[in-house]
Amino acid sequence: MNASIAVSNLNKKRGINEKFVGEIARRILKVLKKDNTELEIIFLSNMAIKPVNEKYKHSNCATDVLSFDLGSCGQILISSDMALRNSRAFNTPLEKELVLYVIHGILHLFGYDDEKPKARSRMLKVQDSILEMLCAKVSLSKVLTRR
Repeated sequence: MNASIAVSNLNKKRGINEKFVGEIARRILKVLKKDNTELEIIFLSNMAIKPVNEKYKHSNCATDVLSFDLGSCGQILISSDMALRNSRAFNTPLEKELVLYVIHGILHLFGYDDEKPKARSRMLKVQDSILEMLCAKVSLSKVLTRR
């Protein structure tokens, strides 16, 4: 069985190539040997992700990525507004920041944690390794459909 991945963009201010993001997610799952995963990735605005973050993480602000294990399916919510803000702050391409959030969300679904320093270090090492591998194999410029 192959991964079942649904990608949707509810933030119409940012053009996301949903099909390509699905392909990227499929590659990430393959690297993690989690090919049989059902996954939903939803891109939102800061305004849309804020109440979800407040409800589930008790933080009254927008966040970059939220991951939910829904039993038979994993769901990742990504703020593409936050990705744009952080790409400017860290001087990285928006496409790369968005893919980083996809990786980050998937890693959370499979038990990686970034709360404690040692666990965070482990997660960031795996995250950076996957990002580096993806950058070497595909052009991340296809993540966006328009600027």
